[in-house]
Amino acid sequence: MPEVAYLFERFPSFGQTFCYREVVELERQGTKAHVFSIRRPAGEPEQDWDPGIVERVHYLPEEKPLVAEVERVWKTKAVSDPVRAAVKTWDRQSDFLRLYQAIYVGVRLREKGLRHLHAHFAGMAARTAYWINEFFGVPFSFTAHANDIFAPRDFTVSLAKLIERASAVVTVSDYAVRLLQERFPESGAKIHRVYNGVDLSRFSVTDFASQPPGIVSIGRLIE
Repeated sequence: MPEVAYLFERFPSFGQTFCYREVVELERQGTKAHVFSIRRPAGEPEQDWDPGIVERVHYLPEEKPLVAEVERVWKTKAVSDPVRAAVKTWDRQSDFLRLYQAIYVGVRLREKGLRHLHAHFAGMAARTAYWINEFFGVPFSFTAHANDIFAPRDFTVSLAKLIERASAVVTVSDYAVRLLQERFPESGAKIHRVYNGVDLSRFSVTDFASQPPGIVSIGRLIE
C-alpha cells in the first residue's frame, strides 16, 4: 500500500472540510495517509468524522514540551550537527518554532520510512515542511488556497522560497494557477490546479418537472 505524510496547521476542522475529504479520498483509493497536525481543533461543531482517521492524527506538542522533546532528541544521533547549528543560529527570531516542529516531525517521518510530505496551506504547515526538507531531505508539496497567496505575510521563508523549494504546488482554481505562474514563472511548470472534491453520492437529482420549483432568497426589505 502506498503511503504519504500530511501536515496541517489544524486537522480536522469544520472550516476546512475539503482537507478532511482529501485524506478520506486518498484512503478510499488505497493510499495510507499519515496525518500530523500542528494544533488541535478547538470549539469545533460536532461532525461525523471517520474515527479510523481522526484517532490516527499525530498532534504536535505545545511550545514548552515541543522544545524539551527536541532538545532531548539533540542528544541522540537523530539530529545532525548542521541541523543543530542552524537552530542555534536562528535562535528565537520570528517563526523559530517551525524549526523545532520540523525536527519533531522529520525524525518521525524518517523512522516510518515516509518519503514525501504534503502540507496545507502556504503558511505555517508549508514553512515547517520547508525546514523538514532542509534538515532531512524529505521532498514536499503544498496546496495553496486564498489569503496565503493573495495576501501572504512577510516571513523569512517567503511564498517565493516555498514555491521554489517545493516539488509541486497545488491550488484550487485556474485564476490562482495563472496568478502564481505569472508571479513565479520559473516555477510555472510545477503549479497545478486540483479542484476541491465533493462526494456526489450524498446528493440526489431533483425532478423540477413534477412540481413548481421553490426559490429561497435572503435579503433586506427596503421601503
